Amino acid sequence: MQGHQPTVVLSALWLAEALASSFPVLALVEEDKRPAALRAVRRASKSAHPLLVVSAGEDVPLGRGMVGTILIENLMDVEDQAAAEDLLVGLLPALRPDGVVVSLDATKHQETEARLTALFLAAALTGITQVRPREGALLTIGSAPPLTVTAIRAARPLAAPGEPRE
Repeated sequence: MQGHQPTVVLSALWLAEALASSFPVLALVEEDKRPAALRAVRRASKSAHPLLVVSAGEDVPLGRGMVGTILIENLMDVEDQAAAEDLLVGLLPALRPDGVVVSLDATKHQETEARLTALFLAAALTGITQVRPREGALLTIGSAPPLTVTAIRAARPLAAPGEPRE
């Protein structure tokens, strides 16, 4: 992530705060996390760590092609496969051409690893790798697809198996 600036962390305030000790981070959090977010920003500023927190709803308020890394905690918690895929596809336009999406999930199961890989593939991410930094933790990393693929993928969702395309 160090080489893919700026970094955006979705919802995981603890992770954004930890990463801010190494490089600038923007955390997008739900409105109900506002008090915790204010405390995190105060702690980060006391330590001279660049952390910016923005309250975001369903839509991710990021400019086109502006983000180097988007980090998602617990993508596997999104139980509906289509919703998880839509989340990833919705993030693609914000990525720079050399940007990456990283999902941090707690799992020891190969089935979960396979499901995450399938989600990243369905979202048209490329160069997908998985790393286990420690027991029970899984990082899934995918690179931004070419801009033409991003445009096509965002405009035309894939059909579910057995269903005709629109």
